[in-house]
Amino acid sequence: MPNISDVFIINTKGTLDRRKIKYCVCVSALTGTFFYINTEHRDIYDDFEIKSSDYEFLNSTNRFVSCIKLHSFDSVIIIEQVGNLNRDDMLKIRNKIQRSKDINKIDKESVLPEIMKWLLGVR
Repeated sequence: MPNISDVFIINTKGTLDRRKIKYCVCVSALTGTFFYINTEHRDIYDDFEIKSSDYEFLNSTNRFVSCIKLHSFDSVIIIEQVGNLNRDDMLKIRNKIQRSKDINKIDKESVLPEIMKWLLGVR
């Protein structure tokens, strides 16, 4: 079972039109939800940059965590876990979710307490 901050390579065949293999980060183990990690910045994705210098799995290429929509692990195949996001980047995810106008209140209420517990080290 995925844990908060776990980064995976997933196969999204049937859920995305273009790429089938993507990185993602788990934002809630309880709800089985994640955000995609993209290669390019796009304002529409309400994303933020993660630095390759912080994460070996990024192979010298900065990426962008898309915080516009929660996705379900039920709709993808996990290929492998490649790392974890650090506390600072998970804090950015929490802040993006709190301020989001695209993520509905019910989803926010289901993931934010779990992220807060993780950030506070309560496991």
